[in-house]
Amino acid sequence: MFNRLWRYVSAALFASLVIGRAAHAITPEAAPVTIPHGTLVDRQPLDADHGLAEAGEQFRIRYSSIDGVDGIEAREDTGAVFLPRGPTPPGGWPVVLWAHGTVGIASACAPSLNVRSPRDIQYLDTWLSLGFAVVSPDYAGLGSQGLHHYLNSRAEAYSVLDSLLAARSVFPLQNRVVLVGQSQGAHAAFAAAGYQPQYAPDVKVIATVLTGTPYFNAQTSAGMLFASQPDPGAPDPKIPYAMYIFLSAADRDPSLQAAKYFSPQALPVLNEARTLCIDTLTDHSTSAGLNAGNSMQPGIQKLLDRQSASMRYPTLRINHPVFIGMGSEDIDVPLIMQQAFARDVTKAGTTTLVREYEGLNHDATLNPSLRDSVPFLLRLMATEKRAHAQ
Repeated sequence: MFNRLWRYVSAALFASLVIGRAAHAITPEAAPVTIPHGTLVDRQPLDADHGLAEAGEQFRIRYSSIDGVDGIEAREDTGAVFLPRGPTPPGGWPVVLWAHGTVGIASACAPSLNVRSPRDIQYLDTWLSLGFAVVSPDYAGLGSQGLHHYLNSRAEAYSVLDSLLAARSVFPLQNRVVLVGQSQGAHAAFAAAGYQPQYAPDVKVIATVLTGTPYFNAQTSAGMLFASQPDPGAPDPKIPYAMYIFLSAADRDPSLQAAKYFSPQALPVLNEARTLCIDTLTDHSTSAGLNAGNSMQPGIQKLLDRQSASMRYPTLRINHPVFIGMGSEDIDVPLIMQQAFARDVTKAGTTTLVREYEGLNHDATLNPSLRDSVPFLLRLMATEKRAHAQ
């Protein structure tokens, strides 16, 4: 009897929610003030082998957010929080809000569920050693339900900002935040910087720090993206990214036919891309010898055009300073794309510090960039501190 009653009540409750939503239509613009988000749902100690050496405490968190793909659905996402060693300073720790690079689109690829790369461990340990807490979202669909929609600006931004809102509700964190991202994470961090004034207006962002930043605008073409490959006949590390973009599009429109965009040689690897994380997928793509010439159909430009709107930033004018680092030998995110981004962001009126690292590729740029991004940030914090003291 209880079960029958519960089913009746559940059905009635669901119907009321549906009717209520239909009667009071929620738009993406209204959702942030209509749907609760940025609340901590759960925290658990992070597995030791998934942690960072410089962390005094580290946790895996689950928090409420809004699905940035459609902009109107409530969801829950996951991430990690790392607190520095030593006593908590008065007012809490300043925060590095770390947006990670490409890991894949399957839930199991979430950084909080895996051992981080030596490169990322070194980078994040540096920030911890400088006295910054690190809040590290996984992004929607990574560690949580649904497929991760790769390079969707709004979805990334909502996940990033809500991880911070949730973390600061229970951890000793200052309202002094640095948005930091590499590769896809640079895309996520800059998107979060653009959405923050409306989505999380009380968050005080001191600066945004980016390396290897993707940039999509009306002039972006598939030809330009793949032209950066020094040897057109060699395997191209960007092929897996194109596969993730297609699968994200197909998740919203199952009628899309992969054969219109990828060659028969590439289709077996594409079929694996939904479940394989980036390192394994790249190995399979490389073993198959995939590059633009033998993998892409002419329709790939239509796919890029189709997805471009969701991958663009909401604005290029940011109301705080932005550090932009890039490697001269980067082919994962073509240097020409990053240079266009730096130029357009500066032209839009954003205060920028741009540094190009000669001879360094996509991965190798991250840690050397600290020699410029750390002084950049510390100067800003010192200036802010003097201003408050006056």
